[in-house]
Amino acid sequence: MNSGWEWPVWLVVICCGASAQIFKLLVYSAIRGRFDLAIMAQGRGLPSLQSTILSCLLTSIVLRSGWDSGQTAFALVFAVVVIHDTVKLRVATSRHREAVFHLVASLPEGGPFPPRVAGYLDPRIHQVSHVVIGVVFGGLFALAFGNLPG
Repeated sequence: MNSGWEWPVWLVVICCGASAQIFKLLVYSAIRGRFDLAIMAQGRGLPSLQSTILSCLLTSIVLRSGWDSGQTAFALVFAVVVIHDTVKLRVATSRHREAVFHLVASLPEGGPFPPRVAGYLDPRIHQVSHVVIGVVFGGLFALAFGNLPG
C-alpha cells in the first residue's frame, strides 16, 4: 500500500502522543469542571502516554515492515518491556502511595501541608486500566493514520 511518500513513523508517533494528551486534557477538564493545562505535561492518567506511544510505534512499524522485520522485533520487545515495567511499577507505586497517603492524611492538623501532600500522594491518580486504554488508543491511532500519504 505504498503510494508515494508516507508520513514518517516518528511523525505519526508524535501526533499520536499529542492527540492522547489533548484527549486527556479534555477528559480531565470535563471531569474536574476546570481547564488545567498542566495535565498536558504528565504521562500518567487516562490514557497512559508511555503505552500510547509505544503501541503506536509498534503498530506503525508492523504496518510498514511486517511481522518478520528486525524493526518490528525491536519495537515489540521494547514495548513489552516498557509497558510491563510501567504496569508493575504503577502497582508497586500505588501500594506505596496508598500507605503514605493514609499516614499523611491521619496526621493531626498541621496547617496546609498534610492535605497538600495527601493530594499529591492520592493512589487513585494512575491505574493499570490507563495503560491498557493507552495501548488501545495508540494501536487504533496507528491503524487510522499510520499509512497516510504525505
